[in-house]
Amino acid sequence: MDKRTGKKTINQRTPIADVGLPSYTLDEAVDFVVKVKRANNLKERTIEGYVKNMRYFIEWAEDRHGEVTIMDVTADMLRDYVIWCANDKEYYAGHPFKAEFMKGKRGLSPASVNVRIRVLRTFFAVLYDEEVIDRNPAANLSLMRQDVDTVTPLTDDELYRFLKAPDRQQWAQWRDAIIMTLILDTGLRLNEICALEKPEIDFVRKLIVLPAAKNKNRKSRVLPLSTETARLLKQLITESAQHFETTYVFTTNYGEQLSEKTIQKAFDKYAEKAKLGRNVSPHVLRHNFATMAAENGMSIFHLQKIMGHADIATTRKYVQISEESIADEHRKHSPLARIMKREGGR
Repeated sequence: MDKRTGKKTINQRTPIADVGLPSYTLDEAVDFVVKVKRANNLKERTIEGYVKNMRYFIEWAEDRHGEVTIMDVTADMLRDYVIWCANDKEYYAGHPFKAEFMKGKRGLSPASVNVRIRVLRTFFAVLYDEEVIDRNPAANLSLMRQDVDTVTPLTDDELYRFLKAPDRQQWAQWRDAIIMTLILDTGLRLNEICALEKPEIDFVRKLIVLPAAKNKNRKSRVLPLSTETARLLKQLITESAQHFETTYVFTTNYGEQLSEKTIQKAFDKYAEKAKLGRNVSPHVLRHNFATMAAENGMSIFHLQKIMGHADIATTRKYVQISEESIADEHRKHSPLARIMKREGGR
């Protein structure tokens, strides 16, 4: 007897176009990309940046589209997000101390939007390469055009007033003044200052030796110190040792490692005290270091090594030659001035 008798039998297939495989949620996709990046030995700080910027996108997507999987993300959705960032994002929303100051301002700068675009492109490229998605919605996502000169260094007068703002009788403000001095002497990045440890300073040779693990381009870096900066660092370390046991050079007044937010908040306070009419970040002083070193005759190649740039084009962007310096060089080297001098001598 045929076992199929009385049972439904399928002979002719009826194809279904797309059975819709289960898809990662956006949070699950972030976890996946983080795992890939950690396996590639990417710096933890860079990974944290990816996660933070993807959280911005996830919050925006869920606010407008509800629960979204990674397969739901389209190129149009990403472009809508970019336009929102550029035009409608509340400036400094959620910032611990700038949100109220910038209340009412909308739209991020092109540079800030481009950071988010780069993260999106990296994020979806990894998912596509790992075959988590079969199309890359960020493949044609272009960066926004932005002005090259995005950071204006302080003038000599502004710099003088800014450096005078900390009260050196107060320990924390004296520490901040040393940070200002250190950036202007070495061009150190803010995160490098916070992570600087005592064994990395060679007071005999007047050098800071940053190990490769602490550098953005994974190469060790040697930074010469002026005598005055070395003296100040030695004094800070000696005074701190009377109160705290720590390997970090810069600490809070209760001995903990100093945070980037604490330094930035202090710099804003000093800029207000100096009546500069603008915010001043440690990054601005890094631009001052590059510009002033170049104007004083340092070669772009030496400047590149000191600043830790992999590409010399990045170093060039930091050098914002002042109008006074341009005018001075023009007076020295103008072809017309040379001809007129010869005419006058006849």
